[in-house]
Amino acid sequence: MIKKFTCFLAVTLALFACNNAAKKEPVTDTDVATAFIRAVLDNDFKTAKKYLLNDETNQQYFESNQRQYESKDAAELSKYKSSDIIINSLEPLNDTTIINYSNSYKKDIKTKLRLVRSNGQWLIDLKYTFAENQ
Repeated sequence: MIKKFTCFLAVTLALFACNNAAKKEPVTDTDVATAFIRAVLDNDFKTAKKYLLNDETNQQYFESNQRQYESKDAAELSKYKSSDIIINSLEPLNDTTIINYSNSYKKDIKTKLRLVRSNGQWLIDLKYTFAENQ
């Protein structure tokens, strides 16, 4: 009985450890951008917000975009969720990177996203996407 319990415990711990390893936090500019875009496409704004440069303007753009996205019908949200991210171009500029991307559901809509390095961490600056890049 103790052998079975020990074996079960070992397998459970191994599976738990593997699951945690798979959820590594993104570190590079491209990884952060991809994680942010994927979270938005998946309608997971709680996760997406972790990658946002924290200032009032970014918060306002983020919340507005979240409301707009969540107002879509379930069928459209499902299409976004199943879509792939297409990176059209990368423009690294020291502590800033501009990523031009689209998704496989709406390929014709190309969006530019700016990432900035702040305190050693890459973060999304929506001001570029929604205001400065007009």
